[in-house]
Amino acid sequence: MVSVLLVAVIAAGIAAVLWPPSGLPFMGTRSPLGPSNGYGPDIHSPLFYRSVRLPFGDAKTNFVLGFRPHSEFRFDFDIQNRGRSPLRIEGVVPPGVGWVGMMRVRRMLFQHNPQTFSFVGATPEPLTIAPGRSGVVVAVIETGGPCRAHFSRNSGESFDSIRLRYSYRGRERTESYSLPVVVGMVCGNPKRWVDDAVSG
Repeated sequence: MVSVLLVAVIAAGIAAVLWPPSGLPFMGTRSPLGPSNGYGPDIHSPLFYRSVRLPFGDAKTNFVLGFRPHSEFRFDFDIQNRGRSPLRIEGVVPPGVGWVGMMRVRRMLFQHNPQTFSFVGATPEPLTIAPGRSGVVVAVIETGGPCRAHFSRNSGESFDSIRLRYSYRGRERTESYSLPVVVGMVCGNPKRWVDDAVSG
């Protein structure tokens, strides 16, 4: 009798894993972070040079920045919630203590007006995105001291992903998120980089 019950319990457990009831919480590893379809740069930033297809990447639009010490550049983009529950975007994971670079995404702002695709009016208050909807977030890039302290003149660096902090179905997570753009910065005059890329 005991063995029959044990077999029944094991069979029920296997069935629950293979065919979970629709009412059970989402337990898979699939991310609720969907792709981004829109973006925009802060063209009034002292760092912004222009948007091009090159030189930092071929598949995405590039925001080309020229380095200035202790300055900021913001760009906004949307994130889709492809999950079935609300998604709360809480911020970005900043670089570690030993980080050395020209620029870093130090913090994020969030656009809580669903009718506005802009960083104007965005606040630090985390953003909750309903299932199947999109929300606008603003990445804030900061520069440190003189870039030539660590980099040679006319050298450059770029990134096209950031590590987001978010909550979903009661769990806090961090995940690398692919941006819809490449952000590149030049230690020197960015015009030379762009001209060489366009003429090359």
